[in-house]
Amino acid sequence: SSSFKFKHQLRWLTRTEDFSRSMASLVNHPAPITVDLAQPAVDVNAALDDRDIDLVQQTFARVAMLGPNVVGRVVFMNIFKAAPEAKAMFPGAREANMWGPGSKMESHVIKVVETLATAISMLKDLPALVPVLQGLGLKHVGYGVLPAHYDVVGGAIIASLATALGDKFTEPVKNAYLKVWGIVCKTCQGDHYKK
Repeated sequence: SSSFKFKHQLRWLTRTEDFSRSMASLVNHPAPITVDLAQPAVDVNAALDDRDIDLVQQTFARVAMLGPNVVGRVVFMNIFKAAPEAKAMFPGAREANMWGPGSKMESHVIKVVETLATAISMLKDLPALVPVLQGLGLKHVGYGVLPAHYDVVGGAIIASLATALGDKFTEPVKNAYLKVWGIVCKTCQGDHYKK
């Protein structure tokens, strides 16, 4: 089951006080999901609408309660599982204790998840979000990020969300995230890769 998979991926974190607090906070979530996660279906090829945004924002609020460090670690574990060569792009991934407190990777994964959370919070204000994503995309060109890397990261994010959300990661929820990721990719890549 998804719950077992999530626990298996994070078994090494179960000994930490932060993780225990994060898991306890999910039991009494202060912002319940009010949107129907199952109906109607979400067409991944249709324009992003308010329901899609609600699906993403409300389910991400659940995931975010795990904390950016935990969520980020799972995303990056999925990235490195799908593309082991990606570790070469992250100097912190070569550290002996790459996930340790104060490590470069810990700082990086927290920053990535906080950026993702900010972008998700801005989905109802795309005119303000677009320049942020364009700047982020340009910055990543300088890091050697290629268009194919967006597919790896998107896949890792989707896999992480599926694990964290369990039965709440329905087909409409998945498709809403895919729509959002499509916007992120298109906007971040912009004209940066055209010759």
